[in-house]
Amino acid sequence: MIRTRASCVSSLFIVLVILSVLLLTGTLFKTQNFDENQHLVSEAFHECRFWAMISPSMPESVAMNQLVYGEQSLKNLGAINYNGWGLAYFNSCEPTVLRGALPANSDPAFDLAAQELAESGSKIGVGHVRRATSGASDIPNPHPFMRLKGGKWWAYGHNGGLSEPALRELIGQEYLDQNPPTVGDNWSDPRVVDSDLYMLYILKCIEENDWNVTAGVAKAIRNITKNAYGTMNFFLTDGETLWGFRLGNTLHYYYNETSPSYAVIASQPPTNNDEGWIELHDYNFIILKMNNPPIIIDKITAVPEFTSLPILSLIMIATLLAAIIYKKTQCRFDGKTIFKCS
Repeated sequence: MIRTRASCVSSLFIVLVILSVLLLTGTLFKTQNFDENQHLVSEAFHECRFWAMISPSMPESVAMNQLVYGEQSLKNLGAINYNGWGLAYFNSCEPTVLRGALPANSDPAFDLAAQELAESGSKIGVGHVRRATSGASDIPNPHPFMRLKGGKWWAYGHNGGLSEPALRELIGQEYLDQNPPTVGDNWSDPRVVDSDLYMLYILKCIEENDWNVTAGVAKAIRNITKNAYGTMNFFLTDGETLWGFRLGNTLHYYYNETSPSYAVIASQPPTNNDEGWIELHDYNFIILKMNNPPIIIDKITAVPEFTSLPILSLIMIATLLAAIIYKKTQCRFDGKTIFKCS
């Protein structure tokens, strides 16, 4: 009887070791419940373009080249993304936002706004030129969308298109009521832009994950790709960190480690000389922090959905230790050694 019990404990020991390894490596729970080959590649109709830079102090000449002077600068891309432009930069907790309704390539105000951003010495600057696919088109570009959540101002820009009804359903009416749209009197207003809903759902998921951006974005992307699939490139910043995601359209990044130190994400390299620019792939999620190399999560949807995995691993380890102790206590029976424990 005791030999059988010891054998069972040994088997339990092996099972617990395997489970612990699987939990710690994230292999046990995979969260890819959709066809990752369904992605939409819309280079022929590449809705909007965006640009975002992070630096200890904005390098003026680099910023102006990428915003204004480059062959594929944000200004020149305004020729085919003609529904207005928007720029924003962070020098303090509250960002400065500049917008225009005219195409960036023909609006002198864009050059002045770009110069203001470039000379600001700010840590984070973002820009967007719009080709409207949803909501109002006769207004200054609402990108970058700005929202105050969790005590921070968040700036967000989207490059793509998503189903508004599906996004509203994912967000839920209560949260929609608590957070009115940036454009439109209410969320049923035809002027509402899908990107506004997209940003709101991402922020909701981040909030639900205790303001862990990576976990929140992973949840949002998983749910959207199952319910409101479309082209989903975006940038997001809270004024301290810059994040970017690619799905459906091109997205590139550039990292300059030497002085002036900076990192950039852009829909496409701003100049014909694209040396040093690296193209991201679908489902890539990039994290850019001040004075740090880029962190790239190869597949954001593979980030574990179960945030309690570390706790589960600890439980498994504790159970394993209990099994070892139990085995040792069973080595003696009625004061006599029944079998030798190793």
